[in-house]
Order: sequence, then C-alpha cells, then structure tokens
Amino acid sequence: MLRRRFFVGAVAIAIFAIVSTAAYADLTAGTKAPDFTLPTLSGKSFTLSNCFKNPPQVVVLDLWATWCPPCRSEIPHLVKLQNKFKGKNVTIVGVALDADKSVVEDFAKQQRINYTIALDPQGAKLGALYKIRGIPATYIIDKKGVIRYVHSGFPRDAEAGKEEAAKIEKEIRTLLAQK
Repeated sequence: MLRRRFFVGAVAIAIFAIVSTAAYADLTAGTKAPDFTLPTLSGKSFTLSNCFKNPPQVVVLDLWATWCPPCRSEIPHLVKLQNKFKGKNVTIVGVALDADKSVVEDFAKQQRINYTIALDPQGAKLGALYKIRGIPATYIIDKKGVIRYVHSGFPRDAEAGKEEAAKIEKEIRTLLAQK
C-alpha cells in the first residue's frame, strides 16, 4: 500500500513538473503540428502525419488524463463529435498522459470512448513537443497539418461544456469546408 502511494505521488509530481515547466508557452494557431508516433490502446501505433495523406483529415488532438476533472467533462462531447463526423474525413485522437495503461483501458470502456486513444505516459513525448501548459489541451489541425484552433481546459459546468463543444464542432466544419 505504501509503495502504491509512493508511486502515485511520484507520477503526480512528474506530471505536474511537465505541465508547470511548459507553462510559459504552448503551440498557437498557425503553427505546423509536430509529428509523432505513439502506441494505441488497441496495440497499434498512431502517427499524426498519416492523417494528412489521401484522403487528408481534419484532426482533433486531445491531450488528457483520467484523473483530470475537466478532461472527464470533455470526453463525452468528443464521443458525440466522433459519432457526428464518422466517415467524414475527421480523425479524433485522445492522447492519455496516464502512467498506467490498464487505468486508461478501464476508463475508456466505462466512458465508451469510440475514437483512437494513444498512450504517452506522463507526457514524456508530447509534453515538450506540444509545449503543454495544462490539460486538457485540444488542438484542431487542418488537412495540411497546421494547427488552426487551440483549446486549453474544458468547463465542468454542463451548459458551458455544451457551448465549448459547439465551438469545436464549428471549427471542424470550417476546416472541412476548406479545400
């Protein structure tokens, strides 16, 4: 029990360190999205640059963790967006920053997550690459791989959450309409 508490405490400190050290900058709209490859819950790998090949996709990249209350509030909205945009050149990928894959698997099943979940324990790869300053960090990326919209955090209030999800949906539709 003491070992588990120590481990959980160490993970929390590591994630806090990643998030707080990157607090001074984050990628902004107009920036080329840095490419990466990460393992997924399904045992495959996800490479961002593959989304911009034929046919090119609009990508919703969401960095989150199971222990993050705003992340938990955002996920049902992403599930709904996946349902709306399935088969319409939109890829939604959630990057879980949790250290324990089994926790992410259980959470994904409970939440009925229907989009790709990639794993980046403690933000080891994307924390610095995407200059994460807090989670959830959601990037809406156009078909050419350029970040067009950035959302930091997510409201826990149900009505405000619907409004934020509506903004994300509008941004996706705007990018899909572009040639």
